[in-house]
Amino acid sequence: MPFLLGRRGFLKGSVAAASLWGAGAKSGNARVALLADTHIAADPEDTFRGFFPHRNLRIVCDSVKSTKFDLLVVNGDLARRTGEVGDYTTFRGFIDPLAEQIPTVVMLGNHDERKNARSALTNRAGEIQPVEQKLVTTIDAGPLRFAMLDSLLVTNISPGQVGKKQREWLSTYLDGAGQKPTIVFVHHNPDAESDGALVDADRLLAILKPRRAVKALIFGHTHVYAFDKIDGMHLVNLPAVGYNFADGNPVGWVEASFSGQGAKLQLHAVAGEKKDDGRMTELIWR
Repeated sequence: MPFLLGRRGFLKGSVAAASLWGAGAKSGNARVALLADTHIAADPEDTFRGFFPHRNLRIVCDSVKSTKFDLLVVNGDLARRTGEVGDYTTFRGFIDPLAEQIPTVVMLGNHDERKNARSALTNRAGEIQPVEQKLVTTIDAGPLRFAMLDSLLVTNISPGQVGKKQREWLSTYLDGAGQKPTIVFVHHNPDAESDGALVDADRLLAILKPRRAVKALIFGHTHVYAFDKIDGMHLVNLPAVGYNFADGNPVGWVEASFSGQGAKLQLHAVAGEKKDDGRMTELIWR
């Protein structure tokens, strides 16, 4: 059965998105809070490697709430390990108050569970696309557009997959709006040769690279903050909110401003390595 949001929740999110994106189009910029890998468990004292994901997410939510954003994106691994019902109930306690004020899109990662994740998908922004067994969302953001893909393959198994049907949908979608700058999001890192990455990364990149309207691919999963470029398309690896895997990496979120010409991304480190807290990175579109 397709993974769909209830009509009432969809319409509520879409109306909120439309009014704010109207203002964003006039200014030529879209301000977006980018989160990934929150790893929230039902237990507020859950910890890993000395980090407390609940405490980190509380700091992040307070920061996001204090700044005016056009959109909030949580890029997968909302839940701690196996996507239990209690994990999403707790996650909603953090995100729902923000979603009442900011159009919000949540994506699925390998530690999410499709059926249980439904409870985390109220007040969602954007338009859900008809891709069977995948949660795919698009947003028209005035001077540019966003496409949020679904790379969840098996819950609590590290590798991810976009899949043939989603790739076919993506090709059609990208060809349907001319040269409007497009930002694509996916949870898994697009490195087919890396253990635990996107197994069909090469096929995804084969779709994105020649379509010059695609300006950046933004992902999480590795718990690393990093930038790269392939054929002029930017690759942005978001840091994790919950915890890092290595001591030299920041734990936190990214404040972004997107325009038709490029983007400015500012790191907000709340834990882990904080030496680059506040660092601004500017991207120029191809």
